[in-house]
Amino acid sequence: MKEAKSSLKRRFQRWLITKTLMLLIRITGNTTRIKSNNQQILKTTLQEYGSVIVATWHQNIYFSVWLLRNQKLTALISNSDDGEVIYDVFAHFGYQAVRGSTTRGGIPALKQLIKLLKGKKSVAITPDGPLGPPEKIQSGVVLLAKYSGVPIIPWHYEAKHLWRLKSWDRHKIPKPFTTIVESFGEPFHVPKELLPEEVPVMCSKLEAILQELALKTGEEISTQKNKP
Repeated sequence: MKEAKSSLKRRFQRWLITKTLMLLIRITGNTTRIKSNNQQILKTTLQEYGSVIVATWHQNIYFSVWLLRNQKLTALISNSDDGEVIYDVFAHFGYQAVRGSTTRGGIPALKQLIKLLKGKKSVAITPDGPLGPPEKIQSGVVLLAKYSGVPIIPWHYEAKHLWRLKSWDRHKIPKPFTTIVESFGEPFHVPKELLPEEVPVMCSKLEAILQELALKTGEEISTQKNKP
C-alpha cells in the first residue's frame, strides 16, 4: 500500500511540474521579443546534408524547447528522474526524443541517433550533459558527427532578463516580456577518418567555437540591457 501511494505521489508531482513548465514556457514565449542571428545557415546546411546535429550547452535546455520548436529536431534526453519531466515537456512541444547518453555507457543511444541522422532526421544534443562539467565538450557529439557524416551546428541564446538556477550548469530561465538573442554558428565538420587519439583535439575545437558563440551572443544582449 505504501509503495502504491508513493508511486501515485511521484506521478502527481511529475504531472504538476510538467504542466507548470509547459505553462511558463508558453507565457514567456508569447511575450518575448526574439532576434535570430544566422538562422539561414541551418536551412542551407539541411538542404546540403539532409540532417544536422544542433549542439548547445546544457544550461540552455529550458527555453530551447520554445526557440527550436519548429526545427523538427529529435532531442537526446537523459534517463535520469529529471529526464522524465524534460521528456514530457519536449513531447508536448512536438519533439521526438531518444533516452540515454552518448558518453556514459550510451552506445545504444549513439547508434539510435546515427540511424536517425542517416535517415535525414536532425537531432539536438547538449555535449556537456547530463552531469557536466559545464561547458566542457564530451566525446559523444564528435563521434556522432564522425559516424553519421553530418555537420554540427552550434547554437546559443541569451536573455536580457532571466533567473539563474543554483544547479551544476547554472541553468537559465528567461523572464516573461524579455528580449532574447539566439545565434546559430557555422557548420562544424568532423572527418570520417578521424583517429581515436584526435577526438580530444576535435572536442577542444568545438568547445572553443561554442564559447565564442556564447560570448558574442552575450555581448549583443548586453547592448540591449543598456538601452532605456
